[in-house]
Amino acid sequence: MAPNHHERPRRGAARVLLVNASVKARSRHARLSPPLGLAYIAAVLLAQGYDVTAEDCNLTDFNPARLRRRIEDRMPHIVGISASTETYPNALAIASIAKEANPSTTVVVGGPHASVMHRQTAAEPDIDVVVRGEGEHTMLALADCLASGADSLAAIEGITYAADGSVTATGDRPAISDLDALPLPARDLFPLPMYEQAASVLMSRGGCPCECVFCAVNNIWKGRRRFRSADNVVKEVELLVERYGCDEISFADDTFTLSRRHATNLCDRLLEVGAGRLLCEWRCTTRVDMVDPVLLETMRRAGCRRIAFGVESGSPRILNSLGKRITRKQVLHAVATSLELGMEVLCSFMFPHPDDTEDTIRQQTEFMNTLANMGAMVSLALTTPFPGTAYYENPNAFGIRILTDRLDEFDGKHLVIATRHLSEDRLRSLLADLMRDVGVQSDTLQAF
Repeated sequence: MAPNHHERPRRGAARVLLVNASVKARSRHARLSPPLGLAYIAAVLLAQGYDVTAEDCNLTDFNPARLRRRIEDRMPHIVGISASTETYPNALAIASIAKEANPSTTVVVGGPHASVMHRQTAAEPDIDVVVRGEGEHTMLALADCLASGADSLAAIEGITYAADGSVTATGDRPAISDLDALPLPARDLFPLPMYEQAASVLMSRGGCPCECVFCAVNNIWKGRRRFRSADNVVKEVELLVERYGCDEISFADDTFTLSRRHATNLCDRLLEVGAGRLLCEWRCTTRVDMVDPVLLETMRRAGCRRIAFGVESGSPRILNSLGKRITRKQVLHAVATSLELGMEVLCSFMFPHPDDTEDTIRQQTEFMNTLANMGAMVSLALTTPFPGTAYYENPNAFGIRILTDRLDEFDGKHLVIATRHLSEDRLRSLLADLMRDVGVQSDTLQAF
């Protein structure tokens, strides 16, 4: 018999299904790693006695009939869906399927898009609650509230919901201060052999002191950047190596070396635990102005074999306009040093930028070729005005015209903006020239 709102389950009996909404079309990048956010939430719920299962729709492609059968078989009390901007349309479809299969199911949506667009998301007819920002403690509080039969959600921090014809946003939940206190992600809920980079690890979470105008991180992650201790991270790395047989770790932090001290401490602990031998190889992403030869040498000795740098443009004027605060000289130095140390290097770029001209795009093409000739790999993502970015909030200030309202095309692979100096048609022509002259795919990081 399907549960309903008058049959509240006890905490230990409550069933939770966590679903990672899928991209529009099959994508290698979307299937690289298990969804760490859901794995952390699952771990917290499991530790408190909840019955949790998970589904990553990126692995199976989004199959509505299959997902409906799974929901009907399991009859979860809560369906939690994680969505980015690109996957938000499929998240709405999943919410609809969940409600059709069992109208009494509480449908919860979280992730970057829902966190920024929380009021619009909460107003959707098939969505009951939006979880904003960090989801672990908020999802536990919500599950406890539903299991207790409470009539109101108003006391739960960090959620947005619709009730009585209006949308209510409760106060922000304080950031988790002690990341070491969280259980390790429940990766076992996902079929790890199906991922190319199953051993992804987060060292930190939170806001960023950088002010790149194309980034939404500070609107998604409120508050300061927080770090796990080196011991706690190494504990997870050892588990991945010993239990799962992983021989390479992928650090999922946007900027691995944001704190030189934490990065150095982690490298030192990896070397200590290895006791003279390499515990495992690993890869990371960072900024060229947040590395130096000594740090890169330490990282290399500790196992770093692949490093990615966000470069974005080859034009000094464009780099300044982005708030990137890096120079071509810094890029060349960081790349050369990393290559000399024997690392594989990826330099990622974006196209187009609001102030681009044909001249700045030629500079970008030349710089990408310079880096490629040095031995680095280069990749290209198409600039996307994600909700929460300055580009999305005030496109007119940047001379941007957003070309589509199809969120599933906000994926870095579609041209979705025209700029003040270049029309859509001209940008398409220049993009084709750039890709031909450099020989890159517009699919960020897939080659890495």
